Amino acid sequence: MARDQLIEQILDHLLVMGGDADRLTGAAAGYNRLNRTDLRAIEVLRGGGMTAGELARALSVTSGATTRVIDSLVAAGHVQRKPDSHDRRRVLVELTPAAVLLVDRTFERLRDDIRSALEEYPEQDLQAVARFLTDVRGLLRAHLGRLSRPIDR
Repeated sequence: MARDQLIEQILDHLLVMGGDADRLTGAAAGYNRLNRTDLRAIEVLRGGGMTAGELARALSVTSGATTRVIDSLVAAGHVQRKPDSHDRRRVLVELTPAAVLLVDRTFERLRDDIRSALEEYPEQDLQAVARFLTDVRGLLRAHLGRLSRPIDR
């Protein structure tokens, strides 16, 4: 296949994958009896504890919506509020071990299947895929920022 055709095929796959990922998130949320925002919060908190404000920015929701998400997740036993060990005035929201297990179990088969597919690639290809995904994520964040601002007309 010609280089230009490969690039177009990759671009087409990326566009379609966004919808696929969105549908997977919806299915995973329903499977776990969560709404999408609660599941996204759990996924974001996998990176470590954060303040309610940091979580609100990561989820792109209001502070009021974030409070409702946190309260819901606390009630379900998925997160806990803890004082920040470095600044006792700050409160961090952290995942409980049960929430980590929930996400791990939900996506375990997908991760295993992707890992099996990646095992077929030579290391050089894996390096290219990793570099490509890093670049694409950076571009997605940049364009999210651009599209989050209203158009001046």
